[in-house]
Amino acid sequence: MKKILVCCLGGTIGSKVNDEGIIKLSAALDKSFFEKMKIKAEYEIVTPIVYSSENADIKYYREALKGILKASQDIMPDAVLVLHGTDSMAHFTHMAHRVLSFMNLPFIVTGAKYPPEDPHSDAVRNVKFALELLSAAIDSKSGSLTFGLVFSDAFMGQATFVQAAKVMDADFSGEYKKFAGMSQVEPLEREEAEVFLASSKEPKILTIPDVPGFPYDTIDVTKYDAILVEAYHSGTQNSKSLPVLVHRANSKGIKCYLAPVHSTHMKLNGADKSKEAPYDSEIVLKEAGIVPICDVPFLSAWAQVVIESCK
Repeated sequence: MKKILVCCLGGTIGSKVNDEGIIKLSAALDKSFFEKMKIKAEYEIVTPIVYSSENADIKYYREALKGILKASQDIMPDAVLVLHGTDSMAHFTHMAHRVLSFMNLPFIVTGAKYPPEDPHSDAVRNVKFALELLSAAIDSKSGSLTFGLVFSDAFMGQATFVQAAKVMDADFSGEYKKFAGMSQVEPLEREEAEVFLASSKEPKILTIPDVPGFPYDTIDVTKYDAILVEAYHSGTQNSKSLPVLVHRANSKGIKCYLAPVHSTHMKLNGADKSKEAPYDSEIVLKEAGIVPICDVPFLSAWAQVVIESCK
């Protein structure tokens, strides 16, 4: 019989509503919940750590990933299902994809917008679809090719699967969109993953949103290990005040990254008019020393910066 490891990390999908009508964090769903899905499999449920999605940080993620890896080594499952809070499960999916792909197991992360006992909950729908995908992936021996996130599409009202490398953060309605022109993300090798998981470093990464007129001059760069700036859809950012920040950070040995950036832009110098011309602001940022992270979602870039900062 197929063996599926279920890792419960908390979030709304593992929560309950108390007598006062308040959603309270709970540890895990029991086996009866999964048996109702009528997907023939043996379920092994573990809870290495429980945290609320909105309070997630690098330390929590590392403990969760270490727990999943240990359980996988002990149990030897055919696939892994992770139950996570929806607020930050896109971030977790990108991190897990980079760190745990070497296991070469079908791996799906899912959550719910309401607790399972709520009549409006999408918990059963999401888990059932995730288990169906995992079951099919086991049969087809797809390994880590089936690595992604399942969520409920608010427009269609159905569960949807998105590959891990293409996951973007949810908007208010809970949609997870794809980033066009995706390049192949290189997951860590086993040895690299084990080094990251064993690290005690908790790097301070400053992430700056793509908002007009951000006060870069107020940032004390010495407080951070790295700075990640979100680009506008054109792959550019403020070319007046941001280069000054980049110079200040570089002088202190602190790297500044920009994402998501289109690789076709950052590789151009403007001399070849037969190709798509870059913006002048892109050239200014590149010359200032900003490090572009090309053709991946902002969340994937965040995972990359975290891992690199732990080396």
